[in-house]
Amino acid sequence: MSTLRRMLIIGSTSAAISLSLALLASPLAAQNPVTSLTLSGQTITFPAPTAADYINGFVNSATGVTFTVNATSGNQSHTTTIRIRSTSANLGNGKLLADLQWRRSDLATWNSITTTDATVEARVVRRNTTNDPWNNTIFFRMLLVWTDDPPGTSSANYRITLSQTVP
Repeated sequence: MSTLRRMLIIGSTSAAISLSLALLASPLAAQNPVTSLTLSGQTITFPAPTAADYINGFVNSATGVTFTVNATSGNQSHTTTIRIRSTSANLGNGKLLADLQWRRSDLATWNSITTTDATVEARVVRRNTTNDPWNNTIFFRMLLVWTDDPPGTSSANYRITLSQTVP
């Protein structure tokens, strides 16, 4: 009988702890932010390079990728970060991955894409107020060298990710 009694006490204690955690978790769940990421223009194409492109040393993509970050629930301020990386080791056809560059539309600095995450932009967000929603566009260009880039097709895959941290 002693064993049965312990099991009942343990069972009652577990139920009481579970109920307490559930009651405490409900207000916290309402505060935890949920954020969505929407991308448009994911396929990036480059026109056939012209002599002028080779002279300039690059060719720009025809379009960019626009991302939109939107807080969909929760009321707590949080930091959202957009990152980019390649999931390909190279561009094929003997072309180095570093020859593919990206930049934010509001910045002039180009960055070579790598296989590790690089921060594109980070903003503090609070649903329906601060920076909600927010967006930007990532543009791409391909570096060109007369002697190193024979005619052919190059391709690579990239990944854009959203992360959020709550202070």
